[in-house]
This record gives sequence, structure tokens and C-alpha cells, in this order.
Amino acid sequence: MEDKIYKKEEVVIKGKHPLPITLDVNYYFNPKQPELKRPLVIFCHGFKGFKDWGTFNLIAKYFALEQFFLVKLNFSHNGTSPENLSDIHDTEAFGLNNFEIELDDLGTVIDWLADSKNPYFNQYDFNNLNLVGHSRGGALVMLKSVEDKRVQKVACWAPVNDLEKYMYLSDIEKWKSTGVSYVENKRTGIELPLYFQFYENFFKHRERFDLKNNLMKLDKPLLLLHGTDDQVVSVKDSEWIYENFDHAIMVHVDNGDHTFGGKHPWHEEILPEKLNFVVEETIEFFTL
Repeated sequence: MEDKIYKKEEVVIKGKHPLPITLDVNYYFNPKQPELKRPLVIFCHGFKGFKDWGTFNLIAKYFALEQFFLVKLNFSHNGTSPENLSDIHDTEAFGLNNFEIELDDLGTVIDWLADSKNPYFNQYDFNNLNLVGHSRGGALVMLKSVEDKRVQKVACWAPVNDLEKYMYLSDIEKWKSTGVSYVENKRTGIELPLYFQFYENFFKHRERFDLKNNLMKLDKPLLLLHGTDDQVVSVKDSEWIYENFDHAIMVHVDNGDHTFGGKHPWHEEILPEKLNFVVEETIEFFTL
């Protein structure tokens, strides 16, 4: 490893929607192999998440150490900004987010990586493109894998199996009449808005977001990792996917919670045991 240099570099790109997409690239550069083609992984955060949350930077470095080229993105309307990546602060952007924006953002990042003019293009093998998503991000990477045939494998950590359930977390009539509903960020105590456009956009594009029906079109390997003590997204969500999808592998993480022991901020230099297991299982899946 003495000859290799770990690189984490921030990039800002323009997407289809008003706000920019911030991402980082993570890999070990070897001067003796300047054009080593690494398997490519894109990591997607979940609801109220962001690319530099808690353990995510350690995860990226772990993948890089195992000779992957890992890209983490902030969905453009997740409430962070290129100027402030450390937490959700732009509540207006958060309120204007929806599933269409997130799927389009992920598509924009894939297209950016597919472009041979990309300054990192010689560092990864685009034909070995893999997606990882946590929680709601798990649902999104499954949907994107149906939409985009360039994706080779998909790994989901504690994924939801139905996006429509998000529509009914609030009183619909009140949400419609006031134009906004609020969800608390329990870690910070901030009330985050969800504007009614979130509901309207879902039903406008319902077929695109129908995970259960779209899964039947997924023709590539799928890994599901879910904690048995997850209090945020029940392990039954992953079990349903496993039971109804021929290409799935299901791994129960005994006594694992929703973040597999991770939290924000994370000050340790190693991953929690259960999350380390999840990362190792994912790397093995992508390596097979």
C-alpha cells in the first residue's frame, strides 16, 4: 500500500433540476498502474441522509482499499449544498425534493461516469457498474437498475419495498390544504418540510415509482442486507423482496439496527462490527 495514494475528491455537476449534484470519488491511485480499471460503485444515501453522513466516508475508503472506484452522491435536493456538506441546512430544497429528482440525479451521475471526457474515466471500468443504496436509497437503486441496463449488480442495505407508503405519513387533506407537512430530524430537532408537490409528483409518475411491479422487470443480481432489529424499516420489507424476486440473495444481520451500528457524527477510525460485516458481504457480492 506504500505506493498507493488514497484520493477523495469532491465534484459538482449540473443535473436536470435546478440545484447542482455534489459527489465525491474515492479510490487508491497507484503510480505504477496509472490506468488501472477498477470496478465502479455508486452509493446512494436514504431519507434525511447525505453522502458524508456518519460512517459513509469510512465505507468509501474501505471499498477503495479493496480496489473499487466508489462514488458517493448527494441528491441535489437533500438539504445539503456544495458550500455545506456536513448536514441538512437548506430546508427549502429538502421540501422541494421528490423521487423523480432523485432518480434523475442518479441517472445524471451515471451518464457523467459514462462520458469518456470524464477526468477519472481511465480509473474505473464503466462496464462493471454496481449500485448500493441504503434505506430509501435502496428502493431508488432498484428502480434505476430497471431503467438503466448499464447497471450490472445491485446491493440494498435495509431497503424499503414500497415508496407509496411515504405518501400516507401525514393527513392528506391537511397536507393538501396547507401545502406542507413536516418531519422531524430527531438528531438535530429541526422540523423539515415536505411540500405537497411530493405527493402530487408521486402520483403523476406512479408507474415509474411502483417498486413492487418494477422489480418483476429486474434481470440482474440483487443483494439484500437487513438488520433483524431494524426499528425504522422492518426486515419484512427485504424478506418480501427476497420471496418475490428470483435473482435476490438475502442476508439477515442478526441484531442489526437500521444503520448497522453507525451514527452521525462518527469519530471512530473503524466501522462498527455489524456495518463492517455488511460492507464485506457487499464487496464479496460485487467481486463474484
